[in-house]
Amino acid sequence: MNEMRYDWLGDRWVIFAPNRLLRPDNYQALTHRRSIQVNPATSDQQRCPFCLGSEDQTPSATLTLQTANETPDHWSVRVVPNKFPAFDAPEEFCFNPQQGCPSASSNALFMRKQTRGGHEVIIEAPFHVQSITQLPNDHAALIFEAYQQRLTYWRSVHSMRYAVVFKNNGSDAGASLVHAHSQLICTDFLPSDVLKTQKRTLEYLKTHGRCYVCDILREELLVGHRIVSETESFVALCPFASRLPYSVSILPKQHQSAFEECSLNQLQELASLVQQTLLAIELQHPDAAYNYVLQTAPLDAHDPAAFHWRLKILPRLIKVAGFEWSSDCYINTVLPEKAAKDLARHVPTSTPGPKVSLLAQASISPKSSHIQESK
Repeated sequence: MNEMRYDWLGDRWVIFAPNRLLRPDNYQALTHRRSIQVNPATSDQQRCPFCLGSEDQTPSATLTLQTANETPDHWSVRVVPNKFPAFDAPEEFCFNPQQGCPSASSNALFMRKQTRGGHEVIIEAPFHVQSITQLPNDHAALIFEAYQQRLTYWRSVHSMRYAVVFKNNGSDAGASLVHAHSQLICTDFLPSDVLKTQKRTLEYLKTHGRCYVCDILREELLVGHRIVSETESFVALCPFASRLPYSVSILPKQHQSAFEECSLNQLQELASLVQQTLLAIELQHPDAAYNYVLQTAPLDAHDPAAFHWRLKILPRLIKVAGFEWSSDCYINTVLPEKAAKDLARHVPTSTPGPKVSLLAQASISPKSSHIQESK
C-alpha cells in the first residue's frame, strides 16, 4: 500500500510508492545487451509487454481504439491500469468512519495518508515504436482521443480532484520501457503548484476581466518571435520564461478550460501539430529524451474562464543541478527566441495525410534516426 507524506515547509505532498521499483527497465537491459553484442531491437520486441500478442502481460484494458483500416482482431491504442501504480485505485481504498484511515496520521509534524486515485498506461501502438512521429496522423489522433475518453471518465469519479496525462520518452526522461506509451494519473488532492497556478489565474481574471493565457497568446501571435508552428485552432510556442532549453507549449487559440472540450477534428489537428513539434525536436537534438505533460482543468470546482489547458513539451537537454534544487530557480542556456527559430526550420510546410507518418515525410533513414537506434 502506497502512502503520501506532507512536507510542511515546502507545502507539498511527497508520494512513496516502493512497488514502482519492480518495473521492468528496457534501458538498463539495453546497456547490458549492447555490452555483450546482442541485437537490441530483436531482444526488446521479444520481451515487450506492450506489443500485440503480449496482452496477457498487462492488466485488462479499460479502453481499446482502432483506426478505420485496422482489422477487427487488432487494436491500435490500448489503455490499461498501471501494473505498478503510484496511487491506489478508489475501490481499493477502505475507510471506516469510526476507525479512520489506517495509514493516516494526526501528528501535525508527520502527516501521512494513503494514496488514492488512478494510474493508467496508454499503449500508443501495437507494434514496437518509440515515437508517435513514426505513426500515421490518424493513428496519432486516436492517442489523443484515448486521453480525452479516460480524462472524461476520471472526471466522473467521485472525489477525484486532479488528473494529468504525461509521456516520458527516453531514459533521461524517466521512461522504463522503450515501446511508445504515455500515462494518466488521477488524485483526490490538488498538488501545491496546481493550487498556486489556479490562484494566480483567478487573480488575473478578477483584475483584468480576461484569461491570462489568452492575453499571452494574443501578444505572442502579434510579435511572432517565439512561434514554432500554428494551425487553425492551435499554436506551438517557446514560452517567454522557459525553464528548460527548447521547451514548447501547445495551446488552443480560442479559450478552452478543459482538453476534453476538443472536437474530434481538433484532436486530429492537435495530433498533427504535436507530431510536427516532436519531430522538430528529434531532428534538432537527435539523442534527446523528453517529457510532455497535458494539463487540463482540475476535476473539482474551478472557474472555467480562468483556466486555459495546455500541452507542455520538455526536452531533457541539461541536468537540473545544485542551484536549481536549492532555489527552484532555473538557469536556461538557450533563449526561447533562438529555440523557436531553430525548431521552426524543421516544421513541415504542409500537414501530412492521414496515412503518412512524419518520420517518413522527413525522409529519415532508420539508421540515422535515434528512434531506431534506441530500440
